[in-house]
Amino acid sequence: MYNAQFWAKAWDEYRQTGNKRKPDPKAWVEYWNNFASRYAEHNDANQQTHQDIIDTLTAQGAIKPGDTLLDIGCGPGTYALPLAAKDVKVTGLDTASQMLSTLQNAAAKAGLSDTINILKANWNDLPAEPAYDITFAAKSPAINDYNSLMKMTKVARKACCLIGFAGRHDLDLRRLLWEQLLKEPAPGPSFDIIYPLNILYQEGYRPNLTFYSYSHTEQEPLVYLLKHYTHYFAMLGVHGPDVETSIHSFLQDRAIDGYCTEQSATTVGVMWWKVN
Repeated sequence: MYNAQFWAKAWDEYRQTGNKRKPDPKAWVEYWNNFASRYAEHNDANQQTHQDIIDTLTAQGAIKPGDTLLDIGCGPGTYALPLAAKDVKVTGLDTASQMLSTLQNAAAKAGLSDTINILKANWNDLPAEPAYDITFAAKSPAINDYNSLMKMTKVARKACCLIGFAGRHDLDLRRLLWEQLLKEPAPGPSFDIIYPLNILYQEGYRPNLTFYSYSHTEQEPLVYLLKHYTHYFAMLGVHGPDVETSIHSFLQDRAIDGYCTEQSATTVGVMWWKVN
């Protein structure tokens, strides 16, 4: 029977088979600390999509002005900033201090410091009790199984919102580098929205679901990409002089005037549901 535990097990199996290389938790945090500012710049390129998502959520009544909202894995404020601009009282939770600092700086520049609080913590360490009107997570690795998903419903008083990949997510340079260095196909997204969708349905919730597809082409400095991908693969245990040489050669061959073109294509599912 395709009950909630069937989908919970399927989600676990997908995560185990699709992501065989597990990053060290400390290295993971350090990786995001190193690239917080650049991550924020990438968000600017897709700002309209993020704004469209927030506009739809507020139009549907999922999130209302005055609501208190916990943004789980907030990063540099991808959604925290446009939410705060709609008078939502946002608490941005993240384990990477530089992500939170980047968010604080952006909030100050936008005049939103009074509307955004930061919380340096691990989602798993928060009490599973109602503390916010809304729990919100966008492509966050913190929501990665049945328990972390259902905890969202326990911490929220009104509703939850989860944004996850819906099949398509590709960074062409990362995919090609992975195939060259590891001699294996690059893994897909960390999870697909189909798993939490079916878990919630089987648990009696009736989520609203909307899909968004977007793509982007970025001219990235060669110096940045060398550092970025060296750190990325080292975080996964792939490092050493030969690896660094391969990354350098790969990127140098594709560079023009010190820049490489990186193309991305993504589809996400935006899902929200009432907790009562």
